Amino acid sequence: MIGVALALAVGASDKVDVRPAADLTVAGVALVGWIVPELSRNQLVPAHCRLCDGADNTGLPGTGSRGSLNGVDAWFHDAMTGWVLSRSTAGVASDVVAYLLVPAAAIAGAWTTTGPHASDGADWRAVSIVMESALLSGALAEGVKFIAARKRPYVRYGTGEAEGTYGVTDVGSHLGFPSGHTAWVTSLGVALATTATIEESAAAPWLWAGAAVGSVTTSALRMIAEKHYFTDVAAGAAIGAACGVVVPLLHRRGGPLSSGSLSVAAQGPSFALTGRF
Repeated sequence: MIGVALALAVGASDKVDVRPAADLTVAGVALVGWIVPELSRNQLVPAHCRLCDGADNTGLPGTGSRGSLNGVDAWFHDAMTGWVLSRSTAGVASDVVAYLLVPAAAIAGAWTTTGPHASDGADWRAVSIVMESALLSGALAEGVKFIAARKRPYVRYGTGEAEGTYGVTDVGSHLGFPSGHTAWVTSLGVALATTATIEESAAAPWLWAGAAVGSVTTSALRMIAEKHYFTDVAAGAAIGAACGVVVPLLHRRGGPLSSGSLSVAAQGPSFALTGRF
């Protein structure tokens, strides 16, 4: 029974594979690298911004201005803030899209678009690859946030509040670069599309289109909510796209994160298992 199970897993025709021990390590380290700093940010985040885009103002009404903000970010800020939706509504919508709708769609997509070479367990493998990519992007974005400590638009422009969602005293008010929402959503979409492409799934073109829509929608909502500048969401998209491409490529059968160190050879009615353990 064990030999048959290993033969199915190792000798499968799938274009992607996983190495459970390595994948659990990568995902675990990424999760810790994302969650622990977030839970400890009051102790880890500097008291003042490093990227302030001008004088370090309080962020309350009457204290803000464009300062030394670059022209591209200033243009998108003026064009997008409160466009179509109110700031608070856009903020809630971005949370729902990023942490509910897109993850659910990505998991469903990975489960159902495993391609013509799929074997038993292909759905689980695809889901794990996509989620590993997303966790890694989350950790990377979090690390850059803490290093950059960029003042958010509502602080720079003096449209903040004493407390609440737009509270200017919270350390999150200068964690604007890059956009974690955009990095997370982009990594989910791109990892799903990349995995489907490697697996030669007919759905791959549609998944690439979906990845683009998800990334652009999330980016727009974050700018409408005045939580991020254009360069914040662009950097988040770059981090997410990089993780979404690299991680699935590492899982190509025979790649660094595949179980290629095992081999199974059929010998008549029995199986001979070889490899390093």
